[in-house]
Amino acid sequence: MENMADSNGFVTDDLKRLYISVAQGGAGLIVVGASAVEPRGKVWKHQIAIWNDGFIDSLSKIPEAIHENGNGKCAIQLHHGGAAGFGYSYGAGGGTFDINSASASEIKKIIGAFGKAAARSVAAGFDAIAIHGAHGYLISQFLSPAINQRSDPWGGSLENRMRFATEVSFAIRSEVGVDIPLIWKINCSDYVNGERDLSEYAQAAGVLVAAGVDLIEVSGGIRNQIKLRRDLKKKSGEAEAYFKHAIQPFRDTIGKKILSITGGIRSRKVMEEILDEGVDMVGVCRPIISEPDFPKKIFENGDYKRARCISCNKCLLHIAEHPLKCVHFEK
Repeated sequence: MENMADSNGFVTDDLKRLYISVAQGGAGLIVVGASAVEPRGKVWKHQIAIWNDGFIDSLSKIPEAIHENGNGKCAIQLHHGGAAGFGYSYGAGGGTFDINSASASEIKKIIGAFGKAAARSVAAGFDAIAIHGAHGYLISQFLSPAINQRSDPWGGSLENRMRFATEVSFAIRSEVGVDIPLIWKINCSDYVNGERDLSEYAQAAGVLVAAGVDLIEVSGGIRNQIKLRRDLKKKSGEAEAYFKHAIQPFRDTIGKKILSITGGIRSRKVMEEILDEGVDMVGVCRPIISEPDFPKKIFENGDYKRARCISCNKCLLHIAEHPLKCVHFEK
């Protein structure tokens, strides 16, 4: 999340400059930050909007900038905040859609909004579609047994809790066809019941790839994210990768589909280790906030072994009300 659009959700020059720097920095796949698929799903004041066709021309500035300034591909992350109090919103507005009181018609309307937003993304020139299905936002709220208390076909069993996610995937495929890659960010655990939900989330990933998803990106957590990340960092130690333990369970369920993990990965050594363990791609965010050219340094500078990012998480607090930046190093 950049919090760098204008107050109406249109792309600004600052946002464009951010992605020029990231493209020049050598990332292979750039996922543009959470973009609201409908107004009531908006969380941050300066969040990118994609809920009607009027945003397409503005959005096109980002893939144009990325394609003109690097060799990487780009996706846009479709997002809906859902009910307030979850995710990384920290003092921001928070979503207003309560999954437990919503009618079936309201749910289906939002599913359609994801599909239409995906079509606009393709029209704007993005190479792929990314879905934020993790971290306690709307899709994650439907999936999580800790949040979803419905007793109808949208809640209860894993199959029912998966219904919203699979319907979103089907809606996107009906709009963009089968040739546009679909990326899905999903938790391996909510970290509210220990890690007992790992097997269910791995199963959910298998259902998603059967529903048309091409790449699964593994993350975790639904609330108190700064404390959670601090605890995970301490637990991981030199292993760095917070969700390394999820690699094999997810690989078992998604087969040969593309698997990526993110969270705490800072050194080339660990990147190489987890690639050897069965992931196809490595996801990093905060190191690139701090150093947009971090990928190029890792790939091209043999003496550069580790990101300067110290995982202080001050950037997470900062984006609630301010534009994205590395707070620790950019005083």
